[in-house]
Amino acid sequence: MKSENYKFKCIKCGYETEKETFFCPKCGGLMQIVYDDFKWIVNSNTPSIWRYRYMLPRSWKIITMNEGLTPIKRINGILSKLETNNPTGVYTDRASSLLLSLFNHNFIETIYEEDFTISLSHYARKAGVKLKVKVIPDQADPQDLIIIARLGSEILFTEKNDKYGLVYENPYTIEGLKTISYEIYETKPKIDKIYVPAQSGILVYAIAKGFQELKEIRNDFKEYEIIAVKLRYANLPDILNYSKYKIKISEVSSKDALESIIDLSKKGLNLKPLASVAYSMAKIESDGIAIITGKRRIYMSDAIKYTELRKDIINLFSDNKKRTAYEIWNDLGKYSLKGVYKSLIMMVNSGELCEDFMLKGQRKIKVYWKCND
Repeated sequence: MKSENYKFKCIKCGYETEKETFFCPKCGGLMQIVYDDFKWIVNSNTPSIWRYRYMLPRSWKIITMNEGLTPIKRINGILSKLETNNPTGVYTDRASSLLLSLFNHNFIETIYEEDFTISLSHYARKAGVKLKVKVIPDQADPQDLIIIARLGSEILFTEKNDKYGLVYENPYTIEGLKTISYEIYETKPKIDKIYVPAQSGILVYAIAKGFQELKEIRNDFKEYEIIAVKLRYANLPDILNYSKYKIKISEVSSKDALESIIDLSKKGLNLKPLASVAYSMAKIESDGIAIITGKRRIYMSDAIKYTELRKDIINLFSDNKKRTAYEIWNDLGKYSLKGVYKSLIMMVNSGELCEDFMLKGQRKIKVYWKCND
């Protein structure tokens, strides 16, 4: 794939080429996309990362499940950007949408990489693309493989882990993930620091790239301190060793991470230790915004139903009235009461809706309303 408005540049040594290249032919470093003519143009009516389509590689189609535009809410007083609100529950939906929109292939071969592969399977199914997943048996979660297979992807067992085919670490993943920066810029929260969990380092690098692009073209850009947070004793991601962007490194203990997992689980967020470290550091420092990556596994049909119902519920509350679950179900008139209850629980956990009890005559009833931002 060759583009007229961008080229590929090695993050490590600076080698440039117009030819689509994921890894540098000179030093083996990861490539990134550099634009020739970058302008801030937003399609404000588009409810997904594609509101920024003019700041992304040009695609021949758009495969979207309305990923992105995740809410920023306070959880136990900690300002958090909830990437768990993406369609399949993970931040990599942003990358999956861009990748499936760019690749005009009947099938894609990829390497099993936990959350990324499940997300990619959802989007491949929506795009009508056959996904072939190479899996090393001893390194796979059996439950993940069941989900991937049910989504229609083909599983190919192998004993060798190479970088042949589509891998998580690629220039387009960076482009999809950088949209988090654009959303924060549009929202303009009153913070100075952004805490990002760092495993491979791709997420925090992408966020730094997005902010750097904005800094170069926007006069009103407010610079943030970007902090990559890792577990103590974990290795520093290689990409952060030679990143040209200003990224501070911090670490938290396993104890702090586990305490944060417990705190967040009470809010309906089921995370791994690494996904909780940004929240942990924001809690310790008592400032900034934490990127909550998390994991919420749902099937594609459930994702679509929830996304549609959620939108209808949000629209219903545009009048700022308080309603019971039964009133919401009755007003919408096209969903099951059970489905409405499930969606309300998820929306309360994510901070989109608030709930409380009130008296109606002699009865105590639960009511819902749209929380103030």
